[in-house]
Amino acid sequence: MLKILITNDDGILSEGIEILTDIVKDFGEIFVAAPDRQRSAVSHGITIYEPIIVEESDFPVNATRAWSIGSTPADCVRIALNNLLPEKPDLILSGINNGTNYGGDILYSGTVAGAIEGLQYKIPSIALSLDGNNFDICRIYLADFITRYIKTTMDIRYMLNVNIPSCSPENFKGIVCTKLSAPGQYPFYFEEKELSPGVSSYELHLKDAKSVEENADIGFVKKGYISVTPIAPNYESYQYADHLKNTGLVQETAFAEGAE
Repeated sequence: MLKILITNDDGILSEGIEILTDIVKDFGEIFVAAPDRQRSAVSHGITIYEPIIVEESDFPVNATRAWSIGSTPADCVRIALNNLLPEKPDLILSGINNGTNYGGDILYSGTVAGAIEGLQYKIPSIALSLDGNNFDICRIYLADFITRYIKTTMDIRYMLNVNIPSCSPENFKGIVCTKLSAPGQYPFYFEEKELSPGVSSYELHLKDAKSVEENADIGFVKKGYISVTPIAPNYESYQYADHLKNTGLVQETAFAEGAE
């Protein structure tokens, strides 16, 4: 029987994780391991200096088991895989996030980090995020999308970053593989408030985007498409090794490109 682990970064009480669990509840054994509170934008952080509290959760959707975990999405996946689940799951789903994860957002996203953590354990993983608060497209199309992924596409070489439009079914255009948009699609600023002499607080605010990158994830979602971007987080950039050697910063390169 198929085993699915579900996590998120909005917390175990969020609407998105409840809807996602409901969408896949008949796919097999469903396990939920999610933060005990809002953990958006914690990226791939983990807890190392204090114990992590795990509490069995009375989850509102019928799942095999569910846990509320006092840490980040990455830790939720780590603890579930190492301590909570009876065996390795076949698939990890992270979401449905309250808000999109376009382009450079994936560097900050706890939702995406949950899926990347699954990939680290060689488990096919998908991050799912919603542009708005209308879950109609999720409810209508995600079950079929995830079913086809399971049957035809599951892969441990990359995870999928999926962004879903919040449009009406009549305005839905389809599903398209897109590139990540360039950073800076949503300008921001920090509002400063002086609390006392020499002490200030800074609160993040987003500005309206004047334009969006049409041929990337954000542009397609705004037009009514589900965007799907494969992400393979290999942080090594060996193509710059010769540059480092030629500048004299390093004496030699220790392995040949492509060598195992």
